[in-house]
Amino acid sequence: MADKPTYKELTQKVKKLEQEVISREQAEEAFRKSEEKYRLLVKNLPSIVYQGYVDWSVEFFDSKIERLTGYSVDEFNLGKLKWKDIVLNEDIKNAKEIFIRALKSDRSYVREYRVESKVGKIHWIQERGQIICDNSGKIEYVSGVFFDITDYKEAEEELRKSEEMARALLNATNDAVVLLDSRGTILDINDTYAQRLQQHKDHMLGLCIWNLSPPEITGLKIANVQKVFESGKPLRIVDEHKGIWNDTNIYPVCDARGEVIQVAVFARDITEGKLAEEHIHALTQQLMKVQEIERQRIAYDLHDNLAQDLSLLGIGLETLFDSQPSVPLAVKQKASELSKTLRRSISAVRDMSYDLHPPGLDELGIVHTAYQYCEEFSEKNGIDIDFFAAGLDDLTISNNTEINLYRLIQEALWNIKKHADATHVTMKLVASFPYIILRIEDDGKGFNIKDRMAAAPKEKRMGLRSMEQRVSLLKGKMRIQSRPEEGTKVYIEIPYKEENDG
Repeated sequence: MADKPTYKELTQKVKKLEQEVISREQAEEAFRKSEEKYRLLVKNLPSIVYQGYVDWSVEFFDSKIERLTGYSVDEFNLGKLKWKDIVLNEDIKNAKEIFIRALKSDRSYVREYRVESKVGKIHWIQERGQIICDNSGKIEYVSGVFFDITDYKEAEEELRKSEEMARALLNATNDAVVLLDSRGTILDINDTYAQRLQQHKDHMLGLCIWNLSPPEITGLKIANVQKVFESGKPLRIVDEHKGIWNDTNIYPVCDARGEVIQVAVFARDITEGKLAEEHIHALTQQLMKVQEIERQRIAYDLHDNLAQDLSLLGIGLETLFDSQPSVPLAVKQKASELSKTLRRSISAVRDMSYDLHPPGLDELGIVHTAYQYCEEFSEKNGIDIDFFAAGLDDLTISNNTEINLYRLIQEALWNIKKHADATHVTMKLVASFPYIILRIEDDGKGFNIKDRMAAAPKEKRMGLRSMEQRVSLLKGKMRIQSRPEEGTKVYIEIPYKEENDG
């Protein structure tokens, strides 16, 4: 008969059992808390956690799937609905292929496809899964997560369409267009630019454009692009290389912070237009020379023939009755009136001859001729004119430059007389190599330059336009400063080359 346990032994057994119970309860509590944390984590994840099987049946661990698809967790977890049932048919084949490839490799995969919700809305899903197999390689289940990437896909599609449109616009223009980073790397390029460089555009992406440019102009191009990166402002350059003219615009492309991260270069071949412009320029210059020659011929005819004949006629009219004292007084008075009219006509003819071609220009030069014209204009029109000249006495200026300077002075003074209501004019003609500078200031009523230039063609006021055209033909520059009631300043700068310089 076994000995009965002592009281002490019984007490120890009881304590041991109590410890086991406490440990079990603590383990259960720890497991419960762990499970709660897991469920809370799953609930708060942006993804939907699932466990799937070979037949496309799935089990979900939270209710977020209902917000996405409109179907409840129970419909999937109880097998009433399989995941394949809501995947679009045209996407199933690709999804299966990705799954099979994963099974043959590391058994993990990422695949994207579309599902249709209960209300017929299409969602893009990104599924990330891990295939779990037993020791024999047989699939037990798939553990993974679903992400709703519909917004991303829609944004991606909009970006794709935007890029397609941008590329279509790039290739629709005849301008050569290229997108560069700060190192000159080609990020995008259109067909026109690629054709200029005799390259295929797909082969040029990622290349440095400076390696494709002629060495003699590369430095300047780099400097221009760098200037846009540093200033953040567009830059326009019109230049020529080996007979090809380009009108190039460089625009900054900024990020959200306003920092320039790229530049877009638009280069337009304007060679044909430049050649046409130069041809027109040459023809216009030739036309003006022919006009001056014709004016000179007419001026000489008026002065040497008509004016001389009228002068002789006047002398004859004044002496007509010298030997006939019996001629009635009324007849003599009438003859005297006709003589005065004739003298006025002679003066008008000579003025016309002088305006057509000043006879002193060829012999005395532009300074003396301009001074004399200003004196006569001042006397006839009651406008004080101060004329100053400097630096031209020892210059040998071409006849073409001299006559055009004279015409500019004429046009400016007639404009002042017609429109300015001025009482005083200051005119300065100065040679400052390599330019001849003509500066004309009046104290007239002035005008709004922008409004006046816009209205001039409609009002048939071509004075300033005519002056601008003449200055342009001399390859010079003209600047006008004026404000209402503050007078007008005209500044003309013309390059010159002495005839004896070759």
